[in-house]
Amino acid sequence: MPALSVEGLTLRAGKRTVFEDVTFEVPAGSLAVLAGPSGTGKTALALALAGRLVPTAGRAVVLGLALPRRAGAVRRRVGFTGNNTVVPLDETLTVRHHVADALKLAAPWWKPGASREQVDRVITTANNLLGALEEAFGDDPAAAALAQARLHRSELVRDVSPVARLTLGIALALIPCPDVLVVDDVDRLRTADERRAAWAALLAVERTRRDDAAPLTLVATCQDSRELAGLRDDAGARISALPLRDVVHVLGADPIPAASPEPSAPTASEIR
Repeated sequence: MPALSVEGLTLRAGKRTVFEDVTFEVPAGSLAVLAGPSGTGKTALALALAGRLVPTAGRAVVLGLALPRRAGAVRRRVGFTGNNTVVPLDETLTVRHHVADALKLAAPWWKPGASREQVDRVITTANNLLGALEEAFGDDPAAAALAQARLHRSELVRDVSPVARLTLGIALALIPCPDVLVVDDVDRLRTADERRAAWAALLAVERTRRDDAAPLTLVATCQDSRELAGLRDDAGARISALPLRDVVHVLGADPIPAASPEPSAPTASEIR
């Protein structure tokens, strides 16, 4: 059974079509890339797959759970990060406080709270991933984006470097041990080297999981996936030593015709 199976999925908002007739399957343990220009419905489709937005037509099954009927169960098994409307990072908090809050939310009701050791374990896991990526890039210019990309317990989130901020969001989303992780808008990182480092982190994030955890399936959205292709094909042996998995491009990149109105982003009331 594939981790995600979508057939004819469509979302309309009034007279506007956000996305239409999307069909694909994603094997468990793969990275599915929803690529396309602004306005092609990438974020809305990612939200629908995470059980946070209800499509108007078509069929979607995530981890064997039919949407939208089993949306609640899907939300419990799908992590989401990268979208400041859905899961904002509070820039006034320290890294330690953000991690502690996430641990408290993920803990069972009879065991509230988060110990210093638990917080440090999450931060160390994220930093170990950043360190492994820096070593893998070697002399590649992308390594410069990782040189200072480390999370510090007492650092305010607003002062965290862009790549480390992405890694923090991933670490927080992985705390409940989801089976699917959705990372929205990889393009938000400013430089090409930062984006290549982000793609490498997604391809290697499986190493942050417990050995007995189920295979992690990732869904990422971007406008241009060529940087990912370059990372896989041209970066050399050190990068190819990372545990890369199959990449599935599941969303067409054809822009919306000029005569069609640009779909607006889902409002807060539309997002579950």
